[in-house]
Amino acid sequence: MKFVVVGAGQGGSNIADEFAAMGEWVWKNRHVRIFTGSESDPINTGVFAMNLGAGDLYGLNHIPQTDDHTILMGTTDEFRGRGAGKVNADGAEQARRNARKITSTIRDHGDVFRADAILVCATTAGGTGSGSVGVVADLLKEEFKKPVYCMLVLPFESQYDEPDSVVNTATCIKKVMENSNADAVFLVDNQKFVRKNEPLGVNYAQINRRIADSFMDIMCVGEETDRRYIGEVLDANDVIRILKGPAAIGVSTSSVPAQNTPSASMLSRFRPGSSKYRHFSVSKAQIERAQNVVHSALAELSVECGHPSDGRIMYDAQNVLGLFSGPPHETTEEIVEMMDTIFADRIPGAGRRKGTYPGRTSDTISVTVMVCNIGLGAAMEKVEWFYKRATEMMGETRDKRANRENLWDEVTRSGELLPNL
Repeated sequence: MKFVVVGAGQGGSNIADEFAAMGEWVWKNRHVRIFTGSESDPINTGVFAMNLGAGDLYGLNHIPQTDDHTILMGTTDEFRGRGAGKVNADGAEQARRNARKITSTIRDHGDVFRADAILVCATTAGGTGSGSVGVVADLLKEEFKKPVYCMLVLPFESQYDEPDSVVNTATCIKKVMENSNADAVFLVDNQKFVRKNEPLGVNYAQINRRIADSFMDIMCVGEETDRRYIGEVLDANDVIRILKGPAAIGVSTSSVPAQNTPSASMLSRFRPGSSKYRHFSVSKAQIERAQNVVHSALAELSVECGHPSDGRIMYDAQNVLGLFSGPPHETTEEIVEMMDTIFADRIPGAGRRKGTYPGRTSDTISVTVMVCNIGLGAAMEKVEWFYKRATEMMGETRDKRANRENLWDEVTRSGELLPNL
Protein backbone atom coordinates (compact mmCIF):
# COMPACT_ATOMS: atom_id res chain seq x y z
CA MET A 1 0.00 0.00 0.00
CA LYS A 2 1.57 3.26 -1.10
CA PHE A 3 1.00 6.45 0.88
CA VAL A 4 1.60 10.12 0.35
CA VAL A 5 2.40 11.44 3.84
CA VAL A 6 1.98 15.10 4.81
CA GLY A 7 3.20 16.37 8.18
CA ALA A 8 1.43 19.50 9.45
CA GLY A 9 3.13 21.61 12.11
CA GLN A 10 6.24 20.73 14.08
CA GLY A 11 5.02 17.46 15.58
CA GLY A 12 3.34 16.25 12.41
CA SER A 13 6.41 17.11 10.31
CA ASN A 14 8.67 15.18 12.68
CA ILE A 15 6.40 12.15 12.34
CA ALA A 16 6.48 12.51 8.55
CA ASP A 17 10.27 12.68 8.77
CA GLU A 18 10.24 9.30 10.56
CA PHE A 19 8.04 7.90 7.79
CA ALA A 20 10.69 9.05 5.29
CA ALA A 21 13.41 7.36 7.36
CA MET A 22 11.35 4.17 7.45
CA GLY A 23 10.91 4.30 3.67
CA GLU A 24 14.66 4.53 3.22
CA TRP A 25 15.22 1.55 5.55
CA VAL A 26 12.56 -0.55 3.83
CA TRP A 27 14.04 0.14 0.39
CA LYS A 28 17.54 -0.69 1.55
CA ASN A 29 16.63 -3.85 3.48
CA ARG A 30 13.53 -5.15 1.68
CA HIS A 31 13.78 -3.48 -1.72
CA VAL A 32 10.15 -2.42 -1.46
CA ARG A 33 8.81 1.09 -2.19
CA ILE A 34 6.11 2.19 0.25
CA PHE A 35 5.85 5.77 -1.01
CA THR A 36 5.12 7.10 -4.45
CA GLY A 37 7.74 7.40 -7.16
CA SER A 38 9.50 5.01 -9.52
CA GLU A 39 12.76 3.16 -8.92
CA SER A 40 14.66 6.06 -10.49
CA ASP A 41 13.11 8.56 -8.04
CA PRO A 42 14.21 9.39 -4.47
CA ILE A 43 12.70 7.19 -1.78
CA ASN A 44 11.01 10.16 -0.12
CA THR A 45 9.09 11.41 -3.18
CA GLY A 46 5.73 11.11 -1.43
CA VAL A 47 6.60 12.67 1.95
CA PHE A 48 6.03 16.37 2.73
CA ALA A 49 6.30 18.75 5.69
CA MET A 50 4.38 22.02 6.07
CA ASN A 51 4.65 24.62 8.82
CA LEU A 52 4.28 28.27 9.77
CA GLY A 53 7.63 28.10 11.59
CA ALA A 54 10.79 27.98 9.48
CA GLY A 55 12.92 26.93 12.45
CA ASP A 56 11.01 23.69 12.87
CA LEU A 57 11.63 22.70 9.25
CA TYR A 58 15.40 23.02 9.76
CA GLY A 59 15.22 20.09 12.16
CA LEU A 60 14.13 17.58 9.52
CA ASN A 61 16.69 14.87 8.73
CA HIS A 62 15.11 12.88 5.88
CA ILE A 63 12.56 15.09 4.11
CA PRO A 64 14.45 17.37 1.70
CA GLN A 65 14.66 20.95 2.98
CA THR A 66 13.71 22.27 -0.44
CA ASP A 67 10.55 24.00 -1.60
CA ASP A 68 9.39 20.88 -3.47
CA HIS A 69 8.89 18.95 -0.19
CA THR A 70 8.89 21.51 2.65
CA ILE A 71 6.02 23.99 2.51
CA LEU A 72 6.52 27.17 4.54
CA MET A 73 3.27 29.08 5.00
CA GLY A 74 2.72 32.68 6.08
CA THR A 75 5.76 34.14 4.33
CA THR A 76 3.84 37.12 2.94
CA ASP A 77 2.05 38.34 6.06
CA GLU A 78 2.64 39.01 9.75
CA PHE A 79 3.84 35.49 10.61
CA ARG A 80 7.09 35.74 8.59
CA GLY A 81 7.97 32.10 9.26
CA ARG A 82 7.75 32.48 13.04
CA GLY A 83 4.99 29.97 13.80
CA ALA A 84 1.40 30.18 15.02
CA GLY A 85 2.18 30.66 18.72
CA LYS A 86 -0.26 27.89 19.74
CA VAL A 87 -3.21 29.77 18.20
CA ASN A 88 -4.71 27.02 16.07
CA ALA A 89 -7.26 29.34 14.48
CA ASP A 90 -4.27 31.02 12.80
CA GLY A 91 -3.02 27.62 11.64
CA ALA A 92 -6.39 26.89 10.04
CA GLU A 93 -6.58 30.31 8.37
CA GLN A 94 -3.05 30.07 6.98
CA ALA A 95 -3.79 26.65 5.50
CA ARG A 96 -6.79 28.16 3.71
CA ARG A 97 -4.74 31.13 2.47
CA ASN A 98 -1.99 28.82 1.23
CA ALA A 99 -4.33 26.23 -0.30
CA ARG A 100 -2.97 26.62 -3.83
CA LYS A 101 0.65 26.39 -2.64
CA ILE A 102 -0.07 23.23 -0.64
CA THR A 103 -2.00 21.37 -3.32
CA SER A 104 0.24 22.40 -6.21
CA THR A 105 3.43 21.38 -4.38
CA ILE A 106 2.04 17.94 -3.55
CA ARG A 107 0.55 17.50 -7.02
CA ASP A 108 3.68 18.57 -8.88
CA HIS A 109 6.24 16.71 -6.76
CA GLY A 110 4.39 13.90 -4.97
CA ASP A 111 3.54 11.54 -7.85
CA VAL A 112 0.12 11.33 -6.19
CA PHE A 113 -1.55 9.31 -8.95
CA ARG A 114 0.52 6.28 -7.84
CA ALA A 115 -0.69 6.55 -4.23
CA ASP A 116 -3.39 4.39 -2.71
CA ALA A 117 -4.12 6.94 0.02
CA ILE A 118 -2.92 10.15 1.66
CA LEU A 119 -2.04 10.41 5.35
CA VAL A 120 -1.97 13.84 7.07
CA CYS A 121 -0.23 13.86 10.48
CA ALA A 122 -0.43 16.44 13.26
CA THR A 123 -0.20 16.84 17.00
CA THR A 124 -3.31 18.33 18.53
CA ALA A 125 -1.97 20.61 21.28
CA GLY A 126 -0.03 23.09 19.16
CA GLY A 127 -1.01 25.81 16.73
CA THR A 128 -0.10 25.13 13.10
CA GLY A 129 -0.71 21.38 12.94
CA SER A 130 -3.76 21.40 15.21
CA GLY A 131 -5.42 24.12 13.17
CA SER A 132 -4.39 23.10 9.66
CA VAL A 133 -4.76 19.31 9.65
CA GLY A 134 -8.51 19.27 9.00
CA VAL A 135 -8.27 22.04 6.40
CA VAL A 136 -5.46 20.21 4.58
CA ALA A 137 -7.41 16.94 4.64
CA ASP A 138 -10.32 18.69 2.92
CA LEU A 139 -8.04 20.34 0.35
CA LEU A 140 -6.35 17.07 -0.58
CA LYS A 141 -9.61 15.12 -0.68
CA GLU A 142 -11.12 17.64 -3.06
CA GLU A 143 -8.00 17.94 -5.22
CA PHE A 144 -7.00 14.27 -5.62
CA LYS A 145 -10.17 12.22 -4.98
CA LYS A 146 -8.14 9.67 -2.99
CA PRO A 147 -8.80 8.20 0.46
CA VAL A 148 -7.47 10.73 2.97
CA TYR A 149 -6.62 9.65 6.51
CA CYS A 150 -5.63 11.89 9.40
CA MET A 151 -3.39 11.03 12.32
CA LEU A 152 -4.04 13.05 15.49
CA VAL A 153 -1.47 12.73 18.27
CA LEU A 154 -2.96 13.61 21.66
CA PRO A 155 -0.88 15.50 24.27
CA PHE A 156 0.94 14.16 27.31
CA GLU A 157 -0.92 14.11 30.62
CA SER A 158 1.41 16.86 31.87
CA GLN A 159 -0.34 19.17 29.38
CA TYR A 160 -3.85 18.40 30.59
CA ASP A 161 -3.88 21.48 32.85
CA GLU A 162 -2.80 23.87 30.06
CA PRO A 163 -5.88 25.64 28.64
CA ASP A 164 -4.23 26.23 25.24
CA SER A 165 -3.29 22.55 24.85
CA VAL A 166 -6.68 21.21 25.94
CA VAL A 167 -8.75 23.68 23.90
CA ASN A 168 -6.55 23.17 20.81
CA THR A 169 -6.92 19.42 21.16
CA ALA A 170 -10.69 19.56 21.53
CA THR A 171 -11.22 21.95 18.61
CA CYS A 172 -8.82 19.96 16.42
CA ILE A 173 -10.65 16.69 17.14
CA LYS A 174 -14.00 18.34 16.48
CA LYS A 175 -12.87 19.77 13.15
CA VAL A 176 -11.25 16.57 11.87
CA MET A 177 -13.64 13.94 13.21
CA GLU A 178 -16.92 15.83 12.80
CA ASN A 179 -16.44 18.55 10.20
CA SER A 180 -13.86 17.33 7.69
CA ASN A 181 -13.91 14.96 4.73
CA ALA A 182 -11.23 12.67 6.16
CA ASP A 183 -12.15 9.03 5.55
CA ALA A 184 -10.61 7.84 8.83
CA VAL A 185 -8.80 9.34 11.81
CA PHE A 186 -6.02 7.49 13.61
CA LEU A 187 -5.89 8.53 17.25
CA VAL A 188 -2.49 8.28 18.95
CA ASP A 189 -2.04 8.89 22.67
CA ASN A 190 1.45 10.19 23.48
CA GLN A 191 1.02 9.06 27.07
CA LYS A 192 0.89 5.39 26.05
CA PHE A 193 4.41 5.54 24.64
CA VAL A 194 6.20 7.86 27.06
CA ARG A 195 9.18 6.55 29.05
CA LYS A 196 9.34 8.53 32.29
CA ASN A 197 13.07 7.99 32.86
CA GLU A 198 14.05 9.27 29.41
CA PRO A 199 14.82 12.89 28.43
CA LEU A 200 11.97 14.66 26.66
CA GLY A 201 13.80 14.86 23.32
CA VAL A 202 14.52 11.13 23.39
CA ASN A 203 10.86 10.42 24.19
CA TYR A 204 9.66 12.50 21.24
CA ALA A 205 12.04 10.77 18.83
CA GLN A 206 11.16 7.27 20.04
CA ILE A 207 7.42 7.95 19.97
CA ASN A 208 7.59 9.31 16.43
CA ARG A 209 9.62 6.30 15.31
CA ARG A 210 7.17 3.86 16.90
CA ILE A 211 4.23 5.63 15.28
CA ALA A 212 5.78 5.35 11.82
CA ASP A 213 6.97 1.77 12.33
CA SER A 214 3.42 0.71 13.20
CA PHE A 215 2.53 1.09 9.52
CA MET A 216 5.59 -0.64 8.06
CA ASP A 217 4.36 -4.18 7.46
CA ILE A 218 0.88 -3.02 6.39
CA MET A 219 2.49 -0.83 3.75
CA CYS A 220 5.06 -3.42 2.67
CA VAL A 221 2.90 -6.52 2.33
CA GLY A 222 0.90 -5.38 -0.68
CA GLU A 223 3.98 -4.00 -2.47
CA GLU A 224 6.05 -7.20 -2.36
CA THR A 225 7.16 -8.66 -5.69
CA ASP A 226 9.39 -11.46 -4.39
CA ARG A 227 7.27 -14.61 -4.31
CA ARG A 228 9.14 -15.91 -1.26
CA TYR A 229 7.62 -13.13 0.82
CA ILE A 230 4.03 -13.26 -0.40
CA GLY A 231 1.56 -15.02 1.87
CA GLU A 232 -2.15 -14.50 2.41
CA VAL A 233 -2.03 -10.97 1.04
CA LEU A 234 -3.77 -7.94 2.47
CA ASP A 235 -3.86 -5.53 -0.45
CA ALA A 236 -4.64 -1.82 -0.45
CA ASN A 237 -8.35 -2.35 -1.09
CA ASP A 238 -8.66 -4.54 2.01
CA VAL A 239 -7.43 -1.62 4.08
CA ILE A 240 -9.36 1.07 2.21
CA ARG A 241 -12.67 -0.79 2.49
CA ILE A 242 -12.55 -1.13 6.28
CA LEU A 243 -10.68 2.02 7.31
CA LYS A 244 -13.46 4.40 8.33
CA GLY A 245 -14.13 6.73 11.24
CA PRO A 246 -12.00 6.86 14.40
CA ALA A 247 -9.28 4.19 14.27
CA ALA A 248 -6.29 2.85 16.16
CA ILE A 249 -3.26 0.81 15.13
CA GLY A 250 -1.03 -1.41 17.24
CA VAL A 251 2.01 -3.62 16.72
CA SER A 252 3.66 -6.20 18.95
CA THR A 253 6.82 -8.21 18.30
CA SER A 254 8.44 -11.26 19.88
CA SER A 255 11.70 -13.10 19.30
CA VAL A 256 11.65 -16.60 17.87
CA PRO A 257 13.96 -18.84 19.94
CA ALA A 258 16.38 -21.29 18.39
CA GLN A 259 14.93 -24.69 17.55
CA ASN A 260 16.36 -26.63 20.50
CA THR A 261 13.38 -28.78 21.52
CA PRO A 262 13.69 -32.59 21.62
CA SER A 263 13.20 -34.67 18.49
CA ALA A 264 10.13 -36.84 18.02
CA SER A 265 12.02 -40.11 18.68
CA MET A 266 15.42 -41.70 18.31
CA LEU A 267 14.29 -43.72 15.27
CA SER A 268 12.78 -40.69 13.52
CA ARG A 269 16.20 -39.44 12.48
CA PHE A 270 16.70 -42.59 10.37
CA ARG A 271 13.29 -42.54 8.66
CA PRO A 272 13.11 -41.16 5.12
CA GLY A 273 11.53 -37.72 5.04
CA SER A 274 11.37 -37.57 8.81
CA SER A 275 12.89 -34.06 8.92
CA LYS A 276 9.47 -32.55 8.23
CA TYR A 277 8.12 -33.79 11.58
CA ARG A 278 8.52 -31.80 14.77
CA HIS A 279 8.08 -32.58 18.40
CA PHE A 280 4.63 -31.54 19.60
CA SER A 281 6.18 -29.14 22.11
CA VAL A 282 7.54 -27.03 19.25
CA SER A 283 4.06 -26.43 17.81
CA LYS A 284 2.65 -25.84 21.29
CA ALA A 285 5.25 -23.18 22.06
CA GLN A 286 4.73 -21.64 18.63
CA ILE A 287 0.99 -21.20 19.16
CA GLU A 288 1.39 -19.85 22.69
CA ARG A 289 4.02 -17.35 21.54
CA ALA A 290 1.78 -16.15 18.71
CA GLN A 291 -1.21 -15.84 21.06
CA ASN A 292 0.79 -13.60 23.38
CA VAL A 293 1.80 -11.37 20.46
CA VAL A 294 -1.80 -11.00 19.25
CA HIS A 295 -3.03 -10.05 22.73
CA SER A 296 -0.08 -7.65 23.14
CA ALA A 297 -0.87 -5.96 19.81
CA LEU A 298 -4.39 -5.22 21.08
CA ALA A 299 -2.92 -3.88 24.34
CA GLU A 300 -0.45 -1.72 22.35
CA LEU A 301 -3.07 0.06 20.24
CA SER A 302 -2.14 3.67 19.57
CA VAL A 303 -4.97 4.84 21.80
CA GLU A 304 -6.59 2.83 24.56
CA CYS A 305 -10.03 1.85 23.31
CA GLY A 306 -11.03 -1.18 25.35
CA HIS A 307 -13.86 -1.39 27.83
CA PRO A 308 -14.26 -3.81 30.76
CA SER A 309 -16.87 -6.54 30.43
CA ASP A 310 -17.24 -9.43 32.90
CA GLY A 311 -13.70 -8.97 34.12
CA ARG A 312 -12.19 -8.85 30.62
CA ILE A 313 -11.11 -6.04 28.31
CA MET A 314 -13.28 -6.05 25.20
CA TYR A 315 -13.31 -3.83 22.12
CA ASP A 316 -16.13 -2.20 20.19
CA ALA A 317 -15.31 -1.59 16.51
CA GLN A 318 -16.97 -2.00 13.16
CA ASN A 319 -13.94 -3.71 11.60
CA VAL A 320 -10.62 -5.21 12.61
CA LEU A 321 -7.62 -6.10 10.48
CA GLY A 322 -4.74 -8.34 11.53
CA LEU A 323 -1.42 -9.00 9.78
CA PHE A 324 0.86 -11.78 11.05
CA SER A 325 4.51 -11.39 10.00
CA GLY A 326 7.38 -13.79 10.57
CA PRO A 327 9.55 -16.58 9.15
CA PRO A 328 7.75 -19.09 6.87
CA HIS A 329 7.85 -21.89 9.45
CA GLU A 330 6.08 -19.62 11.96
CA THR A 331 3.36 -18.46 9.55
CA THR A 332 1.04 -21.44 9.72
CA GLU A 333 -2.67 -21.72 8.96
CA GLU A 334 -3.28 -22.74 12.57
CA ILE A 335 -1.74 -19.49 13.82
CA VAL A 336 -3.75 -17.36 11.40
CA GLU A 337 -6.97 -19.06 12.48
CA MET A 338 -5.98 -18.54 16.12
CA MET A 339 -5.53 -14.81 15.44
CA ASP A 340 -8.95 -14.68 13.79
CA THR A 341 -10.53 -16.49 16.74
CA ILE A 342 -9.06 -13.98 19.21
CA PHE A 343 -10.46 -11.09 17.17
CA ALA A 344 -13.89 -12.73 17.07
CA ASP A 345 -13.77 -13.18 20.85
CA ARG A 346 -12.34 -9.78 21.86
CA ILE A 347 -14.05 -7.63 19.19
CA PRO A 348 -17.45 -9.32 18.81
CA GLY A 349 -19.50 -8.43 15.77
CA ALA A 350 -16.63 -6.74 13.91
CA GLY A 351 -15.90 -7.48 10.27
CA ARG A 352 -12.51 -9.19 10.12
CA ARG A 353 -9.63 -9.12 7.63
CA LYS A 354 -6.47 -11.16 8.09
CA GLY A 355 -3.26 -11.73 6.20
CA THR A 356 0.29 -13.04 6.48
CA TYR A 357 3.70 -11.68 5.57
CA PRO A 358 6.21 -14.57 5.62
CA GLY A 359 9.96 -14.58 5.45
CA ARG A 360 11.05 -11.01 6.05
CA THR A 361 12.32 -11.35 9.62
CA SER A 362 14.30 -14.44 10.50
CA ASP A 363 14.29 -14.09 14.28
CA THR A 364 11.01 -12.30 15.14
CA ILE A 365 7.29 -12.55 14.68
CA SER A 366 4.99 -9.54 14.79
CA VAL A 367 1.29 -8.78 14.60
CA THR A 368 -0.17 -5.52 13.29
CA VAL A 369 -3.75 -4.74 14.31
CA MET A 370 -6.07 -2.00 13.05
CA VAL A 371 -9.43 -1.42 14.68
CA CYS A 372 -11.70 0.87 12.69
CA ASN A 373 -14.79 2.90 13.49
CA ILE A 374 -14.25 2.32 17.19
CA GLY A 375 -17.10 3.02 19.58
CA LEU A 376 -17.73 2.26 23.25
CA GLY A 377 -14.56 2.40 25.33
CA ALA A 378 -11.66 4.45 26.63
CA ALA A 379 -11.00 6.33 23.35
CA MET A 380 -14.54 7.69 23.23
CA GLU A 381 -14.29 8.62 26.92
CA LYS A 382 -11.00 10.46 26.32
CA VAL A 383 -12.45 12.51 23.46
CA GLU A 384 -15.48 13.34 25.61
CA TRP A 385 -13.14 14.43 28.44
CA PHE A 386 -11.30 16.83 26.13
CA TYR A 387 -14.59 18.30 24.90
CA LYS A 388 -15.95 18.85 28.40
CA ARG A 389 -12.69 20.06 29.94
CA ALA A 390 -12.04 22.47 27.06
CA THR A 391 -15.51 23.94 27.49
CA GLU A 392 -14.89 24.38 31.23
CA MET A 393 -11.46 25.93 30.65
CA MET A 394 -12.84 28.40 28.11
CA GLY A 395 -15.42 29.51 30.67
CA GLU A 396 -12.80 29.73 33.43
CA THR A 397 -10.49 31.74 31.17
CA ARG A 398 -13.28 34.20 30.32
CA ASP A 399 -14.15 34.63 34.00
CA LYS A 400 -10.51 35.22 34.99
CA ARG A 401 -10.06 37.74 32.19
CA ALA A 402 -13.20 39.60 33.28
CA ASN A 403 -11.99 39.62 36.90
CA ARG A 404 -8.61 41.03 35.89
CA GLU A 405 -10.25 43.73 33.79
CA ASN A 406 -12.55 44.65 36.70
CA LEU A 407 -9.58 44.90 39.06
CA TRP A 408 -7.72 47.20 36.69
CA ASP A 409 -10.86 49.32 36.27
CA GLU A 410 -10.95 49.81 40.04
CA VAL A 411 -7.27 50.73 40.12
CA THR A 412 -7.80 53.20 37.25
CA ARG A 413 -10.70 54.90 39.03
CA SER A 414 -8.57 55.42 42.13
CA GLY A 415 -6.14 57.48 40.04
CA GLU A 416 -8.72 59.66 38.31
CA LEU A 417 -7.78 62.81 40.29
CA LEU A 418 -4.10 62.54 39.35
CA PRO A 419 -2.90 64.86 36.56
CA ASN A 420 -2.03 63.45 33.15
CA LEU A 421 1.55 64.05 32.09
